[in-house]
Amino acid sequence: MLQAEFACTKLYSILKDAMEPAVIAAASIVKEYVVTKNYKKNKKSGIGDFVTDVDIFSSRAISNILNSRYPEIEILDEENKHPQIYEIDKAFIVDPIDGTLNFIHGFPEFCISIGYVENGKPLIGAVYQPVTDTLFTGVVGMGAWKNNNSIYIGEEELLEECLIATGIPYRSDLRIKTFIDPVTRLMDKIQEIRCFGSAALALCYVASNQLSGFYEFDLSPWDIAGGAAIVLSAGGTVSTIKQNGNIVFGNSIIAANAKITKILCDFLIENENRRILC
Repeated sequence: MLQAEFACTKLYSILKDAMEPAVIAAASIVKEYVVTKNYKKNKKSGIGDFVTDVDIFSSRAISNILNSRYPEIEILDEENKHPQIYEIDKAFIVDPIDGTLNFIHGFPEFCISIGYVENGKPLIGAVYQPVTDTLFTGVVGMGAWKNNNSIYIGEEELLEECLIATGIPYRSDLRIKTFIDPVTRLMDKIQEIRCFGSAALALCYVASNQLSGFYEFDLSPWDIAGGAAIVLSAGGTVSTIKQNGNIVFGNSIIAANAKITKILCDFLIENENRRILC
């Protein structure tokens, strides 16, 4: 077996042995509370930023499975952060519920997300949407799947062919700069814009050609890692907005096919320069 084939086989084993069982187990917990709504919630950093008991229950279920199967791999979890994770060679990066605010309001766009990262590069993704029982997975070098059916990035070449998604930052001081300004200038160049409130799901929709592209500022590694790996596995391109940062830890993201990623990146940099000059 060639070295590349061996590496892909090992990554696929990590997906099947640990990451898929972990997101499925967490989803079964989350689904119970979608119905009962019997949980507590607490505000975190901003007006729309919450954590619930269910985030914690999901986090524990995921950690138990990942630790039991691969105890040597560190875990960075939104609800249980490891202070030195940025310096570790291999890590699972976990969002026990991406889109907690949606979950609280009963809006179905939320998910459980796990990404596997080596030396800062997303290599495996597993993202589960509990309400629709949709499982997105991907292994870089092998492929990407939606409920075990192969998915591929879109083939758009022009912005006018594109349905683009973005997100609204929790920080109110960033909302004009990173949401309103770009959307205002982009709106007339594309078909339409969508906001889901879950970066991980938006990235999966890009990977499965349900969206043409996605960009967002002010993100955390657990928002990005799983979905970014799935986009890359589906043949897409992922970049930080200024193209000079790590994909997972760079705090912003653009995902699409290579051509649309470049167009969006140039547009967003132009928007930033225009804002400064004005």
